[in-house]
Amino acid sequence: MQQVFPLFCKSIGHRRHDKKMSADTRRFEKEDHAAVYVLARPDWPKDIIEKSIAFLREKKSKPFLLAVDVGCGSGQNTRPLAPHFEKVIGIDVSEAQIKAAQSVETPSNVEFRIGSGESIPVPDGSADMITVAEAVHWFDIDAFFREVDRVLKPCGCVAIYSYYNTHPLVEGDDNKNQLLKDVVLKFDSFLEPYASDRIRHVRNMLADIHIPYEETIRDDTLQIKHDTTLASFMNFFRSWSSYRHYRVKNPTGPDPVLAMQDRFMEILGLADCPLENAQISTSCPVVLLLGRKPENQPGH
Repeated sequence: MQQVFPLFCKSIGHRRHDKKMSADTRRFEKEDHAAVYVLARPDWPKDIIEKSIAFLREKKSKPFLLAVDVGCGSGQNTRPLAPHFEKVIGIDVSEAQIKAAQSVETPSNVEFRIGSGESIPVPDGSADMITVAEAVHWFDIDAFFREVDRVLKPCGCVAIYSYYNTHPLVEGDDNKNQLLKDVVLKFDSFLEPYASDRIRHVRNMLADIHIPYEETIRDDTLQIKHDTTLASFMNFFRSWSSYRHYRVKNPTGPDPVLAMQDRFMEILGLADCPLENAQISTSCPVVLLLGRKPENQPGH
């Protein structure tokens, strides 16, 4: 077994990296990082998207012409929106992420563009819905909501969702599930010196982010459950921005993913199973924030 795992519990006296917006967004520029996103980040489940669409339908009727998925990465939330809108545009600041999104088979009504949460490249009052999946923590929040108000049609909606603490799931075994959850928390703690301060929004399930419209909903009842292989799940952790930053700063240092992998295999009884054949289920809580632009408030 890899011996790096006990290091998770030790503090690392490393100087924290530059936390400016430009440094944070540059974390996703590398093509190999985008490639890991394509391989390991799960698509968002239909029930989360359908709950957002149901909120939109309360005060708007079809046809829904345009949805914009902001911070789209490699498109795991963009493509599932396609059945509900005549056009879907995914935008991301990273050219590598956009290229990765374009490399995957995509519905004909989906397009990917370079753009940011602070400068959404669509006209005023053009979007029925704006979505942000596991990305809002990277934005200048005030500037993003100004753009949301500019881009949305009256009665258009914004849907923001995020998850945290994904871990393998053993149905009916609370003891193992707690052990597995603790492994992920220790991994996260180990990487804390390499994480952006913005990750606090993920860890606290967007508790400090409030959509500035009167009609809003916060839904904490949702979950992502995903069937995958242990090999793919390990790549999910390799896609974390804090892990990527750790590897840049410690290119020859111990790999905490390998230590976590060994611990998972021990708890799950998979020590003799190749990673590519080790089938697992994963689970994590999701928070969904919904907001509706007032009917009498045009785009600016």
